[in-house]
Formats: sequence, C-alpha cells, structure tokens
Amino acid sequence: MHDIGRNDECPCGSGRKYKRCCIAKVNWGELHNRPFWENVPYLSLRGRNIAFLSELLGALQIDSFKDGTSYADYKKAFTPAAVKRIYEAIPKLWPNHADYVRCMEREKSESSALYTGSYEPRDVYAALSRHSLYTQRIFLTDPFIDPRRVSTQYNPLVHPEQYRAEVIKWSQMWLALYPWIDADIVNFIRPPADFIPGLWQTIYERQHSRFEQPELRQLADAQVAKSIDAMSPFDRGPMENFFLRHSDDYFRETYAEIPDPKPSLEEFLRHIQKRRDDHPYFVESLENQDGEILIQQTGACYELAKIICAQTNSHVITNLSTRWKEIEIDRPNLTGEIALWSPFAKALQNADLNVLTSSSLEAALKLREENRLEGMRLFFRRVWNACKDPDEFLDPNSLNLTVELDERVAEAKSEWRKIDQDLFKWFGAAGSALVAGAFANFLPAAGVAVVGGAFGLVDAHLKRTAFKERYPAAFFLDLKK
Repeated sequence: MHDIGRNDECPCGSGRKYKRCCIAKVNWGELHNRPFWENVPYLSLRGRNIAFLSELLGALQIDSFKDGTSYADYKKAFTPAAVKRIYEAIPKLWPNHADYVRCMEREKSESSALYTGSYEPRDVYAALSRHSLYTQRIFLTDPFIDPRRVSTQYNPLVHPEQYRAEVIKWSQMWLALYPWIDADIVNFIRPPADFIPGLWQTIYERQHSRFEQPELRQLADAQVAKSIDAMSPFDRGPMENFFLRHSDDYFRETYAEIPDPKPSLEEFLRHIQKRRDDHPYFVESLENQDGEILIQQTGACYELAKIICAQTNSHVITNLSTRWKEIEIDRPNLTGEIALWSPFAKALQNADLNVLTSSSLEAALKLREENRLEGMRLFFRRVWNACKDPDEFLDPNSLNLTVELDERVAEAKSEWRKIDQDLFKWFGAAGSALVAGAFANFLPAAGVAVVGGAFGLVDAHLKRTAFKERYPAAFFLDLKK
C-alpha cells in the first residue's frame, strides 16, 4: 500500500488497475495507516462485497474447520455472537446516504441488470447464469436486513439467536456467489430505502395501489397459491424447516401412526435427526430462545427496483410472472435500459433452450476473457429483433426466441461441420482428428495453415479463425460439450 504501481490492482477493490481507477482521485498511500473501517468510504461496490465476505468468514472462523467437518457442525458455527458480528458489519460498510450515493454513482457506466425474484438459491443461480451472457454485471439486493431499521423487539443485534437460520441461508448464497463477485459479474447492493426516511412507506403505498388492479391481483393470488402448493415437509425449504422444528416427543407420537412395516422407533428418530443435520439452514433452538425469524423475499418489489435501476442504469430480470406484468403495465413510463432490455430479458428468462440451461460462471468468464461480451449483446439484439412480436411482452415471444436461437446454433454447427469436411479432404481421417483437437475451442492452430502450402487448407484455416465472428451462436456449441 506504501507504493502502489500504476498497473497494480486498485486498493478500492474494484478489480481494475490503479491507473484506470483511483489514481489522482484517492491517495491510498496515505490511507494505509488508518483503521480499515475508516477507509470504507473509498471502497468500490465490489470492494465492499469482498469486505463483507471477509467479515462473514471471520465471524464463522471457517479457517479453523478441519477436513471432514460435517454440515451439521458447520451450521453450529453460526452462534449468536457470529450472527451479531455479521449484522454489525452492515452499518460499518454502508454508513450513510451520502456514502451510498457516492459508491453507487461509480456503477452507472456499464450495462447491468437487477435481479428481483425468488431468492431460493437455485432460482438465483439459474437467472445469473443465463443473463450474464449479455449483461456486464448483475445486481442483487442484499438479503441481510439493516439492523438500523428494525425495532428492538426483532433487531438482530439485540436478538441474534433468532436470526441463526436466516443468516445460514443468506451466508450460503453469499459464499456460493463469491467467484461471481470476485469476477465482478455479480454484486450485492443495499436498497436505497435503508437510507432515506419515509421511502419504505412511500414504496409500500405505491405497491399497494398498483395491486388494486384486478389483473395484477389475480396473477399475484395465483402465484402465491402455486408457491404454497409447492411447499411440503420435504421441500428443503421453509416448510421442511418448520416440520423439523417439532420436538422428538411429537415425532414419537407420529411414529405410532406410521403403518407397518416400519423401521424401529430409534431408526425413525435417527432419520429425522439426519434430515435436521442435512437441511440447508435448520438449527436446533437454544435454551430460552424465544422464536425464530425467517424472511421470504424477492430482493426488491417493483417500485424499489425502478429506483435502483435508475441509479445503476440497469434493467430488471426476474422469474416472477407478476413482476413481468408490472413492467408491462408500466411500459409508458419506462426509459433507458429498463425499457430497452426488459422485454428481451423476459423472453430469455422463459426460453426453453438447453444451451441456456447449461450456462455457467465459466461461460460468463469466457465471454469476458475473449472480449466478446459486447458482440454477444449485439447478437442477442439481432436475434431478438428478427423474431419478436410487435407486442414485445407477449408470452409467445419466449417460444419465438427459443426457436430462433436454436436455429442459429444449428446453423453454426452445420458450418463447423463443413469446415471439418474441408480439412478431412486435405488430411484424411487421422490428420483431421489432430487438427480438430487443435481447434477444439475454436482457436487457430499456428502452423496448420502453411502445411504443404495448399490453398484449400489455408482457406479452411481462415474460415475457422473467423468462425466465431461470423457465427456468434458458435459460443453455445462449447456449452453443449
């Protein structure tokens, strides 16, 4: 920190080189002697995310775990003291509204999206994998509540024992997304309503008024009913957590109602205990613990999402039919990225295409490493413009996009085979296999083009070299492997 090189990574945590970030703006050489928390106002959003992860890991003392530590023992690390330390980090990393505005102002320059939908981890990961193929960054509203806006009765700093399951659930998400955070593809942000008095109430009133529309209310009722129907004592989620919190005495009584043949009582109780140990966030109640708090959320309602999107120049992505309908109804009032990309995002989210389901962090990183992200954005726009209905929010647009993307992938695959056939003519079966290996990832093989000086071989080589430029859908061929 004493002597930061121009090409060193910037201490603000942005992941950029110092010369392209804080140089001539922040004197990190002088700041290094200050306590860490005094430097928070100079941290980037990514820097604050990494700092929070550091606090989380420090609170859990994960570095003290031994090899072979069971998941049940891992959950025991979430003591009330650890929970309290994790929540104490939030006000330190986000001290006030002025600091929040200053930090978020730096995030406007790049194309981005805001995910607001089901916060069940599998739903979040699926959305991030799919939409990271065309947008530079994706924001998630931090699911950890700010203790400064919670009454004493429910405050996690006053009653941390009530938040252990909650913290386990969201810590798992943060830890699982660390590679995405490190790559600066995903960032957690705080909702601006945490810092502006009265904004939560205004948002609530606007949302309540919005859902007075019969169409939205009916859609919301149907969505809630579907979610409730999906709950069961085996859902690995809130209902199973509630079921497993029953006492062993309850399960002894239940055992008597199980029809024969059945395991012994001891085997049955061991089975229940194993389910408790393996559940993603179930924890045994502590002595004198008065209740447990679990919050089901979607990150941000639509009114809050609009505010965040305006701050970050983002568009909305979601897996909720009601949220898409809210955007559709609000279209006359939309501008910027949210107006441009939201219809496409809806179609892509609902597109039933295997190559999209197979997407991953590696795919998102590959696009960035090859500097092809902008090209992929343009490709998606061309495909979308070619297949969309004039009414962009119609549900059939998802099918249109699925068919169009599938055709583009098939076209790229067919062209790749033609190039393989040209190489086969010049090398035969054995040589073709060697060259195919050299080009397995669509990379030019040095020297192959000059073997024998054959025009046909040179032509095939040039075709392979330009293949991805001519056929952007070729990117998805890698995902199929």
